[in-house]
Amino acid sequence: MTHIQNISIEQVDANPFRRLGDYPYVERKVEALMRSIQDVGLWEGIIGRMVGNRVEIAFGHHRAEAARRVGLDAINVIIRDLNDEQMLGFMGRENMEDYNADFLTMLETWEAAVAHLCPLSDGHKTQPVEIAKILGWTQVRTPSGRHINDAVQMNRTAEACNSAFTLIRDGYVKRGDLHDMTVNDAREILTRASANMKRLDALGKQSQRPAAEIEKAKQQVAKAIKTTTEEARNGEVAKRDLRGRLDTNTYIHAKEAKVKTPLFAEFGKVLAARIEGMLATDVNAEKLAEMVKVLGIIDTDEDKQIVERVRFYLGQLSDRADKWAVRLKQEKVVPFKAIEGNKA
Repeated sequence: MTHIQNISIEQVDANPFRRLGDYPYVERKVEALMRSIQDVGLWEGIIGRMVGNRVEIAFGHHRAEAARRVGLDAINVIIRDLNDEQMLGFMGRENMEDYNADFLTMLETWEAAVAHLCPLSDGHKTQPVEIAKILGWTQVRTPSGRHINDAVQMNRTAEACNSAFTLIRDGYVKRGDLHDMTVNDAREILTRASANMKRLDALGKQSQRPAAEIEKAKQQVAKAIKTTTEEARNGEVAKRDLRGRLDTNTYIHAKEAKVKTPLFAEFGKVLAARIEGMLATDVNAEKLAEMVKVLGIIDTDEDKQIVERVRFYLGQLSDRADKWAVRLKQEKVVPFKAIEGNKA
């Protein structure tokens, strides 16, 4: 049964999944809400559940704290019968709707859901997508030939939080390293870092490299995460370049630490794949192919000038590529024909 009840501010408790010790209030949000309460009063909309003669709020913690600080004696709370999963769900949905939410706020919600679901998993490993479903952090994709229910995937927030949770759990990242991060920036950096860690593990198994060597390489990825997040906070790297910057920073740290393998191989594979894609499969190649198709029918001077301009920049790109190819040429490098032979 749902009803609105005026509750003494001293009887209001936080969501039991809210970890104020690890994730304290964001002071700028509390201060903004205090000003709003003083100007127009406290907006209703805080939802909670009764626990004895007290109320645990599902969300609205910053509003409740602001009300407490401005000296309100009581607040109106929408009382509902909520179970633990619903308390988590409200927490997740509120944070998703806050476009100014700090990434650590989202991570707190993810960690709370993991802590709740894993003990209830009856021995099976709780999949990240199951956690995302509880929080409402999913998206639906319907690839051809697949049932719609099979296409439910984690959204960008869930991907970022899952990667952060894994990296923190394994000791490669600290929560403090991720302060003042946007969800999108965190996702670009952390999902890439997680993928690089997995590639290093796979490489270690395939080539039977010593575990200590793989761990040294993974430590360079961890250092690169911290460097890249700092650059992102300082506005030194565009969002589209964050993944590539993480790879570059990893290799820079490896070079400084004189850790040559297996990072050189992984760094080179990614770079080679990007160049291959740029030459054959990227969107620019598709545009060039379409331009070639219409060369025989263009007749205006403006269109012809555009073609010449594209040709000019392709020539510039070719010159730059030739210079890099010369600098990379060494007698010990395997000839490209040998590479082609291996592909066949």
